[in-house]
Amino acid sequence: MTGAGVVLLGTVLAALRSHGGDPEAWVRVERRDLVLGAAVEGELRAVDSVDLGPPQIRDVWDFRISFLAPEGTEVSPGDPVLAFDTTQLEHQLREKIAERDAADKEVEQKASDLELEVRQRELSLAEARGRLRKAELKLAVPDEVAKRVELDKARVEKHLAELEIVSLEVGLEQHAAAGRAELEALEEKRTRAAARASELERQVGEMTVRAPRAGTVTYVRDWRGDRKKVGDSTWRAEKVVSIPDLGRMRAEGEVTEADAGRIRVGQRVTLRLEAHPDQEYAGAVRVVRRSVQARSRNDPQKVVRLDIDLDATDPRRMRPGMRFRGQVVAERLPDLLVVPKEAVTWTPEGAAVRRLTLLGEREVLPSLGRRNAELFEVLAGLDEGDRVLVRGRTTEQAK
Repeated sequence: MTGAGVVLLGTVLAALRSHGGDPEAWVRVERRDLVLGAAVEGELRAVDSVDLGPPQIRDVWDFRISFLAPEGTEVSPGDPVLAFDTTQLEHQLREKIAERDAADKEVEQKASDLELEVRQRELSLAEARGRLRKAELKLAVPDEVAKRVELDKARVEKHLAELEIVSLEVGLEQHAAAGRAELEALEEKRTRAAARASELERQVGEMTVRAPRAGTVTYVRDWRGDRKKVGDSTWRAEKVVSIPDLGRMRAEGEVTEADAGRIRVGQRVTLRLEAHPDQEYAGAVRVVRRSVQARSRNDPQKVVRLDIDLDATDPRRMRPGMRFRGQVVAERLPDLLVVPKEAVTWTPEGAAVRRLTLLGEREVLPSLGRRNAELFEVLAGLDEGDRVLVRGRTTEQAK
């Protein structure tokens, strides 16, 4: 190697060492497609999901959560996933069971009393019929045999016996009818109490909500973005947990109001999960919402929400509620000279980059054009293959 070559190599190495000695901090200016679009972020959702909340119980509107299956739990059909406090229902159940049992005893006692009374009246009726028969026998004796006085007495006895029989028959019928009506009322009271007790027993059982399908338990967020926990109250129409089908997922995203005008149905989307940033997923915009709203109650930035169909679902990594960040591809500009945004600094003269030359590094002021979240288009001032200093990247990122 000549002396000039040694000096040049030493100059380059000194330039590299001045920036941490990491050759990977220098990257080449290259040609690639520049993708223009809008940053999108949001959460994954299941295409098919069963949302569960309080049971629909008559006259009960507020519920207190007493059990929640841990989020992420794998459940089978019939496994308990959610339960509510049953104290009030169990108190009503005990009252109705006591009322049912008391009515049952009343029915038994009334039926016994009625049977005894009927038997007594039937006995009196039999005795009256006996007296009637005896009087009729006396009257059957020929007049020449019986004395007139005895015949008159027998006629009176017969008449009285007939009257008594009519009275006893009417009384027996009326008493039996009244007894049956009272017994029916008691039986109706017992039936109502038993039916209500049975209903309360069923409702107590329904306060434990079971999985209708196999799946993974996830918690449903309310309008404030909060999720329920044990001890919280909820109303009857509110959903608390969800059991999604992890085989089919979609993305619900949002873009800023400023970017929303460039978003169209059908545009391609690339995204990465915050939990698994190493893997990129693709999809397409399915729905663009018309309304503009605040990002959250704590973030007033205006956003427009999107529904994104994913090309494929990864059940091993994807779970409902996972956050993602990505980009909606509004336009793809092919084969442009680009430089990473981390290579660009801003000076009073404009954009500046540090370029590596044979004589060391020097600052140049390139003319830059369009940009996205990662790259700037180079219009002039840099050539393909130039090495520029990238700040704020690890070695792996620079690669």
